[in-house]
Amino acid sequence: MYINHKIYSDDINSVANENLQWEKLSGKNLLLTGASGLVGTVLVDVLMKKNRAENLNVKIFAAGRNEKIANERFADYLGDKNFEFLKLDVNAPIEIDFPVDFIIHAASNTHPLLYSTDPVGTMMTNILGTYNLLEFGLQKKIERFVFVSSVEIYGKALDEDDLFDEKYCGYIDCNTLRAGYPEAKRAAEALCQSYISRHNLNIVIPRLSRIYGATMRLNDSKAMSEFIMNGVRGEDIVLKSKGVPRFSYCCATDCVSGILFCLLKGKCGEAYNVADSSEILSLREIAEYISSLAGKKVVFELPSETQAKGFSKAVNAIMPNEKLRGLGWTPKDDTRSGVKKTVEILRAIVSKERLT
Repeated sequence: MYINHKIYSDDINSVANENLQWEKLSGKNLLLTGASGLVGTVLVDVLMKKNRAENLNVKIFAAGRNEKIANERFADYLGDKNFEFLKLDVNAPIEIDFPVDFIIHAASNTHPLLYSTDPVGTMMTNILGTYNLLEFGLQKKIERFVFVSSVEIYGKALDEDDLFDEKYCGYIDCNTLRAGYPEAKRAAEALCQSYISRHNLNIVIPRLSRIYGATMRLNDSKAMSEFIMNGVRGEDIVLKSKGVPRFSYCCATDCVSGILFCLLKGKCGEAYNVADSSEILSLREIAEYISSLAGKKVVFELPSETQAKGFSKAVNAIMPNEKLRGLGWTPKDDTRSGVKKTVEILRAIVSKERLT
């Protein structure tokens, strides 16, 4: 699903115009795992915009397991000298014979249905996959490794009013299927710290809040994604709980901006929350907002047993972003404006697909 929409293009231009030391990437090779995912796609679009508009000349090796999806997502870049798709399974030892200067590891199962139906793959991509990439980075003598982590590492708040700053550590019941994702992210972060200490590898860790955006998979099972698709299709918003939890969110373009600030300005060994810190809405408030955009209503429905296994048990998960702001980063969208843009873009895409 290649996105050709003015709102999306304007947001890509905005990220590409951030005041960053882009010259650090000039003439370099960057390996990006999870390239055709929600976040990876935006990263590719931003860097290719810099290549084409300003001759940045950073070559992107976009790694993934599904070449068909990659060809659809990156149709505009196929044949470009600064773009190459790599069919790669990070859970196997990585053997690449060309130089690599930067690695961004963004590959992971990131929605609840996969947590419950592919729990082993969820864990191993974060643990074994990260190990393989760290070893590969050592071999290539890379300049920097970015491990894309998650709000999930904070676990469940010990007190519902707690804020998840970068030093917070909440409760995770490790004897559950759902624990596989947050525990794997925690283990991968610890592995990164081990490589910093033992091998002096230059690593930085952006911790993503709940991310949404026009590049999401249309079958994504995260609550926000399902709400957005209800709105896109003009359906009632289906809420599978009381909708009380309040989470930090970030739209994908602001998220990618945050990752790039970490890559080019972050301090080795540090983690940075990537989250919008403006109005924090409950799930129900988000559902009601999206339903108002669609002229529909919110209805309540019990989740299936498989869906429920993948749901987060967090009551609130609010992430302050002062540390990342200290690098000069500022999100451009709050939840309402970001969601409205996403619905508008996806509605245009879905309408076009129906016509063809």
